[in-house]
Amino acid sequence: MYDVKSMNADDFINDEEILATLEYADKNKHNRELIEQILEKARPKKTGRGVECAGLSHREASVLLACDIPEMTEKMYELAKEIKQAFYGNRIVMFAPLYLSNYCVNKCVYCPYHMQNKEIPRKKLTQEEVRQEVIALQDMGHKRLAIESGEDPVNNPIEYILECINTIYSIKHKNGAIRRVNVNI
Repeated sequence: MYDVKSMNADDFINDEEILATLEYADKNKHNRELIEQILEKARPKKTGRGVECAGLSHREASVLLACDIPEMTEKMYELAKEIKQAFYGNRIVMFAPLYLSNYCVNKCVYCPYHMQNKEIPRKKLTQEEVRQEVIALQDMGHKRLAIESGEDPVNNPIEYILECINTIYSIKHKNGAIRRVNVNI
């Protein structure tokens, strides 16, 4: 059963839901009225606490990604710029990389993690090693991380990635806590 809030990967990575979402996107990729509604929902709203965005569902995002209407694409770019400006202004936000594992089953030639690279020793951090790395990064002043991992369902299943994210967010250190984790698998 599809459950977006589940911590079990099989519940939120669901083939039937993915296929239904792709079909929904294909059926609606030229639905200008729906696309306009989605863009309006995504638009930042000023509140007493600052700027807030409602966020989009995966189906809404899929419609925008499938849309190939040039003027709608231009509206998306403009809205993306508006959202970026609302949250970050003119500053550049850096994410410190945290390499969780270099095990990978893919053959991407641009990436040193690829399975055909027999020259590198393979490593997967334990949760204690993740904790030590996060504390070291916090001590350097980092508040945002980009976690990096090869794709390997045996050595780096999605549950491992989720466990690492939970470990990262659980760490309250003298310099505060990590505010944001981006995932690059």
